[in-house]
Amino acid sequence: MKKIILSAIAVMSISGTVQAADTITDSLTNGKFTVDARVYYFDRSFDTDGKDNATALTAGGIMKYVSDNYMGLNAGLAYYSSNKIGGLYSKEGGVGTSALQSDGENINILGEAYLEYKIANTMLKVGRQGLSTPIINQYDARTAPTAFEAVIVQNKDIPDTTLEVGYVWASTSIGSSSNDFVDHDDTWGDAGLAYISVSNNSYKPLKVRAQYVQALSDTYDVNSTSAGTGVDISVTNYRYVDANYAVPFGEKTYVKAQYGGNTYQASGADNSLMIGAGVGTTVSIVDLALVFNQIKDNVFATIQAGPMYTDWQQGYGDYEPSTAFGGYAVVHPIDSLSLKGGYVVVSADEDSTTDDYSEINFDVKYAINTISNIRVRYSIKDVTTDSDGDDRTDFRVIYGVKF
Repeated sequence: MKKIILSAIAVMSISGTVQAADTITDSLTNGKFTVDARVYYFDRSFDTDGKDNATALTAGGIMKYVSDNYMGLNAGLAYYSSNKIGGLYSKEGGVGTSALQSDGENINILGEAYLEYKIANTMLKVGRQGLSTPIINQYDARTAPTAFEAVIVQNKDIPDTTLEVGYVWASTSIGSSSNDFVDHDDTWGDAGLAYISVSNNSYKPLKVRAQYVQALSDTYDVNSTSAGTGVDISVTNYRYVDANYAVPFGEKTYVKAQYGGNTYQASGADNSLMIGAGVGTTVSIVDLALVFNQIKDNVFATIQAGPMYTDWQQGYGDYEPSTAFGGYAVVHPIDSLSLKGGYVVVSADEDSTTDDYSEINFDVKYAINTISNIRVRYSIKDVTTDSDGDDRTDFRVIYGVKF
């Protein structure tokens, strides 16, 4: 919190030290409130004997206020919540759904509290906030999203290009189920993470994104007494690039590719490599796609993100060496409705023990009107006999209202 306060003071000094009280009042009174309300039902059933199923029905979402612009400066506050409805939850209060805290209690947290300063094509944002980069993002798939404590600078001076640099020192867990911001010293190191991210669309058929994340310290202190000493963290950096090219053939035809990897610092440990490819097109009201991913040499790690083309359900995690093939079709019978069906086969490398499975996934999205929508997801995961994972069936319903 001390870092947030000091950074906020710095931003205010940039925007001007003399401010008329009535102008500040106007900025605050003319601010905008938004609500992203959600009702979320999640049921995860395991086929393994002795493995408890997990169920939760929650309501909550994001209630946000952003002040009006004053001399390029505005402030934002957002309250994240996820609360049990009735008694419809199981497994120690919904543990395993990431829709509640680990003890089954409700989630209620000040997820965003930031100052933002804009001048020309540059933006500086300081404090608790959502991030949207390929390997550090909110992973907004529960009643509440993930949030970060960070400082970012974003610039768009170069046409069709967005450049962003950032420093991240804490985050909530997936779905903000930690109900607090955690520094992750044991994985990020004592000094947090710095990153640079760029996206470019100068050549219109081609969209390119890239990100590099570096741990500023390669150790953490298990006793929290002094930074820079103690136990080595496993991963010291994260790399990612993807490209999507619109092919001038058919309707919405494209080819895409991705690359990622990590540097491991343990003696004798191999660095990880992730590659992926995909092709797709649209035939009448049906979108069709084939996707591929391969991970080699070591686990591919990200920060609260699931960028891999073949990753539809696992999300946000670390991925063992494996090879995956998949395909999906999305039918759009009317503008407000999409029906998606997909299938992926993930074959673990010889030394891997978990990511060896096939999965069928169905995803239905329907826009009820301009402010409300519903999404229904159903998946069946079937692990092989060589995997130490579990067969499971997931069923999710998300009803949302935004205003």
